Amino acid sequence: MKGFFNTRYLLLAIAVALTAIHFQLIWRTDHQGQFLEASLICWAAAWFMIWRRRQDLTFKSSPIPSAIGIVCIAWILLRSLAVSEYDSFMRFVPLLSGLSVALLASGFDLKRYWHELLTLALMTIPTTTLLSQFDISPFTAELSGSLLWYSGFRVTQVGVMLHMPTGSVEVYPGCSGIVLIWQHLSLGILFVLLFPIGRLRSLIVPIAGMLIAFVANSIRVALMAILVARNNREAFDYWHLGTGSLIFSMISVSIFGLLCYVLLEQADREEEEVQA
Repeated sequence: MKGFFNTRYLLLAIAVALTAIHFQLIWRTDHQGQFLEASLICWAAAWFMIWRRRQDLTFKSSPIPSAIGIVCIAWILLRSLAVSEYDSFMRFVPLLSGLSVALLASGFDLKRYWHELLTLALMTIPTTTLLSQFDISPFTAELSGSLLWYSGFRVTQVGVMLHMPTGSVEVYPGCSGIVLIWQHLSLGILFVLLFPIGRLRSLIVPIAGMLIAFVANSIRVALMAILVARNNREAFDYWHLGTGSLIFSMISVSIFGLLCYVLLEQADREEEEVQA
């Protein structure tokens, strides 16, 4: 068994098969959208990290971890046959697949793959859990109210309510921006794992990503409050549930991407100066 599972091509085939199974489950259950996008990004990042250090990988396992890895893979295969609609099991397939392949490749020495396993673990947290555990609606309402007040609008913020002379809006948990914040945090973690830019910058990236997402969503909420006050229902629906909501997400991701680019350029410049 030991010599059999030290074959890197066999491990590659198993990893590819498990990746394909996960995407097949997503397609079979018609669960495309944000989950599919997150899966594509996380799987691509994990594969890229493995490919980048492929020359440095050494494979040394033992019968016990190999047996555990085989059992985990068998359970994934059997459990996948019973999935016909969305199941929380789908979110754990990537992490369990990564653990199984790591056990086959290097035994219990899993710390060698902690970057890849952390990347795959980002897919395990559903947005429903975030919405139920973290309600930042009051903070979103407070910032949106402050933005409106300093912009010259007559607004009163009471809890999650924004009251204006001609209309009021309530900031629900789904509109609080927690999902966008989690997306930016995940992207920040992936960026730090993919590009070593130093400890200080690695700390700045995820924090800045969350702040950018929070501010961008608060501006969107403030805009919707203005539209409600002006009784413009069509424009409100556009910025609330239509393409307008995606525009704010695109703007915040673009700003965050620009920040990451600047920090990466600074890190590369410092490294060139040290080498010179």
